[in-house]
Amino acid sequence: MTKRRLKPLLLVAALLSLAAFAAPPAHVQDGGAPGAPGKDAHWPGAGKEAVGTSNTEGSKVWFTLRGGVLDEVYYPTVDVANTQTLKFIVAGCGEPSPSGEEAAAHRLEITDPRSLSFRQTSEATTYTLRKSYTTDPERPVVLIDVEFEGRCRALQRLYVYYDPSLGNSGMHDTAWTEDGALLASDGDKASALVSSEGFRETSNGFAGTSDGLDELNRQGIIGKRYTRAADGNVVQVGEVGGQHTTLALGFGKDAAEALRNARASLTKGFKQARAEYEQGWHDYLKTLRRVEPRYRAQYDMAAMVLKAHEDKTFRGAMIASLSVPWGGGANANEANVGGYHLVWSRDLYQVATAFMALGDRASAARALDYLFRVQQKPDGSFPQNSWLDGRPFWGSLQLDEVAYPLVLAQQLGRTDRETYEKHVRPAADFIVTHGPSTPQERWEEKPGHSPSTIAAEIAGLVCAAEIARRNGDDVSSSIYLAAADEFARNVERWTATTTGKHGDGNYYLRLSADEDPDDGAPFDVGNGGGSFDEREIVDAGFLELVRLGIKQPRDPLVAKSLGVIDKVIKVETPHGPGFYRYNHDGYGEMDDGRDWNWDGKYTGGGRLWALLSGERGQYELSLGRCAGALRRLDTMAGFANEGLMIPEQVWDRTTSPRPWLRFGEGTGSATPLAWSMAQFIRLTTNLQEGRNLDTPDLVAARYAGQAQPPHADAGFYFPAPEILERAAAGQTFGVRGGARLKGSRAFLLAGGERRELTPDAEGRFNFELKAERGANAVVVALVSPTGATYFRRVSVNGLAPEELEKAERELYPSDSAERVKSARVSPLIDADGATFVYRGAARRVEVVGDFTGWAPAGLLLRDVPGTTNLKFIRLKFPAAARLEYKLVADGEWLLDPLNPNRNDNGVGGENSNFNGPAYRPAPTAARSSALRGRLEQLQLPGGDRHKVQVYLPPGYAKGRARYPVLYAQDGTQFVELGRVAETAERLITERKVAPFIVVFVDPLDRMKEYWADDAFADWMARTLVPFVDARYRTRAVRDARAVTGASLGGVISVWAALRHPETFARVAGFSTSFQIDEERVLSALAKLDGESRRRYPLRFYLDAGRYEPPIFETTRRANLILRARGYPVTHREAPVGHNYTAWRDRLPDALIALWAK
Repeated sequence: MTKRRLKPLLLVAALLSLAAFAAPPAHVQDGGAPGAPGKDAHWPGAGKEAVGTSNTEGSKVWFTLRGGVLDEVYYPTVDVANTQTLKFIVAGCGEPSPSGEEAAAHRLEITDPRSLSFRQTSEATTYTLRKSYTTDPERPVVLIDVEFEGRCRALQRLYVYYDPSLGNSGMHDTAWTEDGALLASDGDKASALVSSEGFRETSNGFAGTSDGLDELNRQGIIGKRYTRAADGNVVQVGEVGGQHTTLALGFGKDAAEALRNARASLTKGFKQARAEYEQGWHDYLKTLRRVEPRYRAQYDMAAMVLKAHEDKTFRGAMIASLSVPWGGGANANEANVGGYHLVWSRDLYQVATAFMALGDRASAARALDYLFRVQQKPDGSFPQNSWLDGRPFWGSLQLDEVAYPLVLAQQLGRTDRETYEKHVRPAADFIVTHGPSTPQERWEEKPGHSPSTIAAEIAGLVCAAEIARRNGDDVSSSIYLAAADEFARNVERWTATTTGKHGDGNYYLRLSADEDPDDGAPFDVGNGGGSFDEREIVDAGFLELVRLGIKQPRDPLVAKSLGVIDKVIKVETPHGPGFYRYNHDGYGEMDDGRDWNWDGKYTGGGRLWALLSGERGQYELSLGRCAGALRRLDTMAGFANEGLMIPEQVWDRTTSPRPWLRFGEGTGSATPLAWSMAQFIRLTTNLQEGRNLDTPDLVAARYAGQAQPPHADAGFYFPAPEILERAAAGQTFGVRGGARLKGSRAFLLAGGERRELTPDAEGRFNFELKAERGANAVVVALVSPTGATYFRRVSVNGLAPEELEKAERELYPSDSAERVKSARVSPLIDADGATFVYRGAARRVEVVGDFTGWAPAGLLLRDVPGTTNLKFIRLKFPAAARLEYKLVADGEWLLDPLNPNRNDNGVGGENSNFNGPAYRPAPTAARSSALRGRLEQLQLPGGDRHKVQVYLPPGYAKGRARYPVLYAQDGTQFVELGRVAETAERLITERKVAPFIVVFVDPLDRMKEYWADDAFADWMARTLVPFVDARYRTRAVRDARAVTGASLGGVISVWAALRHPETFARVAGFSTSFQIDEERVLSALAKLDGESRRRYPLRFYLDAGRYEPPIFETTRRANLILRARGYPVTHREAPVGHNYTAWRDRLPDALIALWAK
């Protein structure tokens, strides 16, 4: 359906008055025009109403229409603009000179709904001007059929005003008149403008100085005519004779070729050329899928526009838009403005999937060929964007653009060996060695962990793994799947906050600068949008996790995040809901309607993006909500203009500061946007099919269709990062690894080495690692017999001798040795680290501790220059760190002789320890000489050998009140090292918690009973709890019972509450070992749902130290799982290790949170 509306004529048809007396004669100036080089050139606005080209390879020319005029014409490739404008000027009829742009109103019509055929009509009080456009399918010529109806014909003159900007540059053109034609050239680009009726007069000048407009305004004719204007921003004007004229704008490598082309097309005639042109589009549409009549016109137009965005020399290259947003930068003088007539790998993927939806697999296949053969770099990556020949334009990297071609390759069945080895494997290797964090995400502005980018990476790796498998490369396939699983397991941990600014604080962010989306890191959104807490900024990019098959559409975190999206970045428009890219976006017009700045002084505001309504529609469809998806489709169609072009951005408010900015209609950013048109096609097709065809089945089967593969019980021990980041090139290191389950397979990717690791007799995977020159990634992956996977990547920086010396100087300033020489204690603490000192005769001394996972990691102390028997090493730590360690001197593990601070934490015996300057112990954990409450032994019946102690709070013996009960695992150690009784009593005394009983339970076989053991959980609920309730004055209801433990004690505490929610309502886990048994407890948490929560509400306290991976990582995931499902969770983290001092410090927080109402 064609929209019609009148609007002020932009840049066209200025009506100029003629005096009642005869105009002065024109004077032809044979010399060159004055005023070189003219005013700055500027590309026209990007809000195109129509675009066109023939569906043939022989006609390498594209036209764009906007505001009643012809805008950019592209030749010989779709990334080279050669025209700023071609418009008409009407002079005469005795009226005062109008204001030019407001002299007429115009409308655009689609003259053939199954072709890119358009007519512009401009109407003023004294004339009507109609212009129809086509291109000659045989040559690079735009033909314009001009019909002019003047109200006073004898007194009116019609002029064509043509502003060539050859070779993407508004300057350096030369224009002249020759043999009745207007010719222009710049290097190897030339144009020729001819008329079927001939030009009555012509002139060539420089824009703003000698272009004839001023004289037309003053006199109604061109007073001074110039035959030539050389090297500048040239303009050509010709008087058009007759009421019905055909103009031909031809192009060629030189003026002669351009003129031959123009005249040949003129000879063919507009009618014949248009018939051939339209037949080409008719034939193409016959090959495509048909949709219901309601959407057919928009669907067909979108299909033709996408086809028109493909280049005819670099086949498969499809640009983002035939436009330059807001006309580009300060000027268009030089060929340095790419605008949107560039190729983005991501946009090309979107377009290719639309072609697949249309049934045009050949176009999609050409797109993939272009990506792999032209755009892909030798290292496997893809440029942020590029010219058609593959030359990068902007210089950043976006990892989703590396991943999408892999998805496309798999969906197109491109699994041949050459494609795999030359293209798929290098790209997948690049993701494995560089992801998941990306230098830029899909909005092209900032680095970090992005849900949409990670979704693409996961899907790309799974697809690459399948292609690798088909080519017999089991090593690569296993590595890619392990990496994809690791990304999938952790995407929420990296990108979803639980302490956010919106809703209940739990939702996906647009971007997390690091791996901690809860830290509130400052985030400059770019484009002048401002700097904010990163938790403030949201976008709907997480929906890619659903579209690409990684998350189920009803995933609770997805649903919760959508609630935030609808409150923060949704706007109801006259056509339906629209969405911003993200809040505080600065990429768009200013509120007063001025264009977005290109001068670095960004003061605009991002507007609604049409394609986001389509993405939401695909999500609605994945839920089975077809009616909702149809409404999104209608919204997208409503955003289209009268030429059925769907824009990039849509004006977002009822106020219209400029006539062309109307609520729910396109802005000046880019229309049409190929991605928007592609999204309309995809949603329309998917609705017809009843499912999202672009969702990779392989990915959905691995993730959304089942519980995702868990983390394998495995580990690999590399040298410490401090060693690997400053390694001598050529140095070798030993790496040790192993897995709990026999039959596990391990794989290595390191530089050019790619192989399966062979286990030794004990089933260990040990290998030697060589530090190659420069920064390199080393990847190990493991697959257990159950299908669980393990993935780890480390960076190794091999330095030349001079580089190593410089790095050492930076780490160890010149005064560090003097500090060490005078040191009498160790370590020496400063604001960001610690220097460990050893005095003694040992030749090899290494520090091992919480920060190495208590495994030797190569942190060797070095000799202090000029001394004997004195060694030191400096390591960086957070200021709030509290860590434990030992020294290993010539193989002997020992306490630090220079450190009087040591303790027995029940984990690893006695250790040395140190505190950072910002560490503060919990005051409630201080040792008390006497309890006011009572701690007593509890003898269990029936010969039960479990040791149980009970703490009764002050006042228990004198009253009749009943008390809640906390069941604590590893009871004796929690009494002696955890100081639970002292902490509880102090909190009770300070009235921070109500009095409660603590039951301390010791296991008989810790590794069995605490390993998420059903029998022990049943014993707790069915034997111990009833016995305690019978023996003491307890509140014998589930809400008055809590269970807690540390490490494996935390595992059984959580497990007992999950298995017996009718008994326990509150759980506290300190450093809970969620990673054990291939994350079985996490899998159980993920099965909780709304019905579970309503029937048995649970409250959780979870914590972890940053120096106890993977507990730290899995605890964060547990927090996210529970919060997404609506459970109240208190989550704490600290830069500490795995020990009772750390747990004792966090105990007050735990008890307060545990007994909260």
